[in-house]
Amino acid sequence: MSWFVTRTLGPGVHLVAEPFHVNSFVVEGNDARVHLDTGLGVANIREAGDRLSDRAPRVANTHHHFDHVGGNALFDEVEIHELGADLIAEGVERATLDGYLGWARGMLEAWSTYRALDEDFFALTDDVSTLQPWPDGFDPDVWSIAPSKATRTLVDGDVVDLGGRRLRVMHTPGHTTDSVCFLDEADGFLFAGDTVNSGPILLTDPSADLEDFARSTRRLADEVASSVRVVCMAHGARFSAEPGYLREVAEGAEAAVEGSVPFVLEENAYSGSARIARFERFAIVMPPG
Repeated sequence: MSWFVTRTLGPGVHLVAEPFHVNSFVVEGNDARVHLDTGLGVANIREAGDRLSDRAPRVANTHHHFDHVGGNALFDEVEIHELGADLIAEGVERATLDGYLGWARGMLEAWSTYRALDEDFFALTDDVSTLQPWPDGFDPDVWSIAPSKATRTLVDGDVVDLGGRRLRVMHTPGHTTDSVCFLDEADGFLFAGDTVNSGPILLTDPSADLEDFARSTRRLADEVASSVRVVCMAHGARFSAEPGYLREVAEGAEAAVEGSVPFVLEENAYSGSARIARFERFAIVMPPG
């Protein structure tokens, strides 16, 4: 199995998954294709895109986190919100990568038990949700993510024009200050980055803010939930959701702000000790302090 698992979601719209790690997306226009995030950088995501589209490649990042910009250096054109440009230019600290490798090691160790239970009882896993070893040639000890340079900085309302297809930039701070979503209004796709996810939604970045998150998700619920067909998400085996999920997340975020759904201090496999507010289909994870 290739490291990347791809699936066509609609005309010119492709999932490029690194299963159980991160989901990126490729969107084609007449003139160009854009990689909405570039994953972990442990395999060549540009080559994966070449197998999906012969259009000229470029990148638009949903935010600066390492698991969304790992392949940026493979591309000549990189777009990101103006608040993220300096952050991708700094590169990624080794401690961040080592912390992720530790979590991934635990996930790999647990996988055989999970898969055996799934085969016996649940039948939930498929190609997009099948964990695999690191790709051939990848050495975790020397893994690094090169700094990348923004060739264009984005603000709310900007358009990524691919020729016959336009993605509108929606600035949605909360997960990070530079978080954005990309809206394909004509075809009904919202690419939500880490603003809306299945499972845990992390508000653990130093710039994360719960009230910003509530405002951003409410904006998505009010402005686009009635017009989009599919919400594409960057994490979890459930890589897409129906538009009503936007309202569900917004209402949960507002309940967390109001305190009607409490945060409970728990031990979390990814972030260690954390305050977690749990909802039916997702959770909001914040630092313990």
